Amino acid sequence: MNWNHRLIDMTAKNDGETWIEIKEVYYERGKPVGYANVTIGDDEVAGVIDQLGRMVSACSLPVLVVDADDNLREITNDCP
Repeated sequence: MNWNHRLIDMTAKNDGETWIEIKEVYYERGKPVGYANVTIGDDEVAGVIDQLGRMVSACSLPVLVVDADDNLREITNDCP
């Protein structure tokens, strides 16, 4: 199983109020199948900086949307 950081539109889980978060997203055969909250930490500052860089890189990927049943799908992204 692979994973990366992605922006996820969590509106469906936030009583319809728009909310976007960075999450760890897990994939099976290239399809997003789950997500988890992000924890930033490492035993060295360089590791923390690397993690932050991967989170910034998530803005270049399409935004995922989660529905009320935790299903994920891609939408287009308006990150700069």
